[in-house]
Amino acid sequence: MFFPHSRLVCAAVLAACLAGMPGPVAAVNWLLLQGTQHPLAPAHKFWGFIQPSYTLDTSDELDGLTDSPGPPDFSPNNGERLAITSVSPWFDEGERFHVRRARAGVRGVFTGPMRNNFTSKMNYFTLFEVAPNLLTYDPFGSRARTVALDHLSLTFNHLPGARIRTGLFKTPGPEEALQGVQTLDYIEFTDFIAREVLERFVKGAARPAGSPASPELGTPRNSAYGFNAVRDWGVQAFDSFRQEQWDLSYAVMLGRGEGIHETGGTNGTPELYLYASAEYLLPGGRGARKHGAKVYGWYQHGERQFSSDPQDEEYDRTRYGIGARVLAGIPRSAYKYRLAVELMQADGMIFIAPAGGVADGNIDNGNLQIAAEDGNKSRGLTVDAGFLPNNKWQFDLRYHRHNLLYDTASTVNPGNERELTEITLGLNYHFSRKLRLTINYIFRDVEAPRSYASSAPGGRFPVKAVADGITRNVKEVVSTVDDRAGVQLTWMF
Repeated sequence: MFFPHSRLVCAAVLAACLAGMPGPVAAVNWLLLQGTQHPLAPAHKFWGFIQPSYTLDTSDELDGLTDSPGPPDFSPNNGERLAITSVSPWFDEGERFHVRRARAGVRGVFTGPMRNNFTSKMNYFTLFEVAPNLLTYDPFGSRARTVALDHLSLTFNHLPGARIRTGLFKTPGPEEALQGVQTLDYIEFTDFIAREVLERFVKGAARPAGSPASPELGTPRNSAYGFNAVRDWGVQAFDSFRQEQWDLSYAVMLGRGEGIHETGGTNGTPELYLYASAEYLLPGGRGARKHGAKVYGWYQHGERQFSSDPQDEEYDRTRYGIGARVLAGIPRSAYKYRLAVELMQADGMIFIAPAGGVADGNIDNGNLQIAAEDGNKSRGLTVDAGFLPNNKWQFDLRYHRHNLLYDTASTVNPGNERELTEITLGLNYHFSRKLRLTINYIFRDVEAPRSYASSAPGGRFPVKAVADGITRNVKEVVSTVDDRAGVQLTWMF
C-alpha cells in the first residue's frame, strides 16, 4: 500500500462533511463552481478559453535496440520516438506549435417562458471542444470528430443538502483533474494523472512485455476507441456546508465508466465516484484563487470488459487518493504562497504504454498494453509549491513520482515496473485576469528498476536468455527519455 488505511481516511472525511449544516460558501470549491450558478452571475453567459502552445521534447529517438534473442525483436523500432516523448495527440514528433485546447460554451439559469417554480432552482452548463487533442482524436489514432462535447449538464438545487447534477461533467477526483483546466498552474498533467486517471478505452489489449502467461485480452489494438477526459455521463448528489470558518463538501456519483462519446460500450456495471473535502477559509483572493487550506479524499471504482474478448471477463478498476492544499498570503506582506501534496493509488486496469513504447510502432504494431488484473498496482506522489510576489508574476515548482506497476499480479512480469520522476519549473505571467503566459521546463527521468523475471521452459515467464534480452532493450528504451519544455498562452473569455 502506498499510504495505509487511505480508504478509511476518505470515508472519515466524507462523514465529517455530511455532519455539516447548510450555509453560504465563499471559498474556492470546484464542485460548486462547476456545478452551480452564483446568484450574482449573469442569467446566461457565453464563455470559453483558448490555449495556443509550443512544445519541445529534448528526448532522443530510439537507438541501439536489438533482437532479444527471441520474441520480441526490438530493432525495428530504432529511429522511432516513444509516445511519452512525442506531442499529443499525433505522437509522431517531439516539437510542434499547436492549439492545445479551444473550448466555448454557455452556462446559466432558465429565464423567460421556461422559468417557473421548478426551473428557477435549476442551472445548466455546456462546453464544446474544437482543438486537436484527445477529446477530438481517438487516443493513438486519428481525428474522430470536428467538435467534441466537453460538458452538458443540469443541476437541480431543490433538496437541502443534496443538489443533483445529471449529464456529462467532470467526475469527482484528484484536485489536479477536478479543477478547471484553464486554471492549472502548469501546462502538462503529471504522469499518474495522464496515464492512470485519464482513461483510454480499448476493444482488446496486448499482454505486458515478458508475460506470456497473462491472459489474452481480446484482439489487441494500437488505438483506443474512447477517452474519459476525467468526465462521465451520470448523476451526482453533492453539496457544501458552512460551519464558521470551515467549508465542508461531498459528492457521490454514479456513472457509465465508458468513453464519453461512446453510445454503446461493454461496461455494464455503474461506476462509483466518492469525494469529500474540508477547507478552512482564509482571508483574501476570490473565485478560483480564493485563499484557504483544504484536505480532501476521493475514490473511484468500476469494472471493465474488452469487447473483443470471447471470455467476456470483467476486471476491476480502482483509483483513490488523499491530498491537501493551501493558498494564502504571507503575514505582513503582499506576497502569497501555495503548497500542495497528493498521494494517489491505482489497482487493476493499469495502462502501461503502446508495445515498445511507440505509438503505431513496429513492435507488435504499437498495440496498447493494459495490466488488467487485480494486484497490478501503481502509485503517485505530487508535491507542489508556488510563490506569488504580486498579481502579475507567479513562480512554481512541482515534484512528481509515479511508481508504475510497483506490484504485479502473478501472471505479469515484475520487469514491467517503471519509476517515472518529473520536476517542473514554472513561470506564469498574468497580463490580466483573463490572459496568462505560462513557461514550463520539466526535468524527467525514467528507470526500469527490476530485471525481467525468467522461468524454465513452459513456465509463466520467458527463459533466461530471452528475459535478459528484454531487460537490455528496455534499459535502452527508457534511457532515451529526457527533458521537456513548453510555452502556453491562456486566454479566457
